[in-house]
Amino acid sequence: MEIIADTNVPEEHVSALRGDGHSVVYSRSIESLGPEATDQAIIDYAEANQVVILSGDLTDFGRCEASIPVFVAPHEMTGGDVRAAIARISALAFDPAQTDPIWLSSL
Repeated sequence: MEIIADTNVPEEHVSALRGDGHSVVYSRSIESLGPEATDQAIIDYAEANQVVILSGDLTDFGRCEASIPVFVAPHEMTGGDVRAAIARISALAFDPAQTDPIWLSSL
C-alpha cells in the first residue's frame, strides 16, 4: 500500500508500516508539499497519486471531502497496533475510500 503520512504521524507508525513493505512518505518530504502543506493540498496530492492518507488527528482531515482512504492513527497507538490495523483493512472486501475516515484504533 502506498501511504502519505501527515506531519503529525509518529515515526514509530511510519517505521512499522515500512517494515511490512508499505511505501510510506511524510508529506513534508514531498517537494511540492513541504512542511507547511495544507490539508487540502495533501488530499489533492493523494488523490492525484492514488495514495492513502495517514493522520494522527481526525480534525485535520475529517472535515475534508476525499476520494481516497483516510486512516486516523491516534498517537497513543503503537507501531504494532497501526501495522495490525492496516493489515486488517487490507484483508477486507470493501473500498475504504468509500467510507468516512477510519479510526485505526477501533480495528
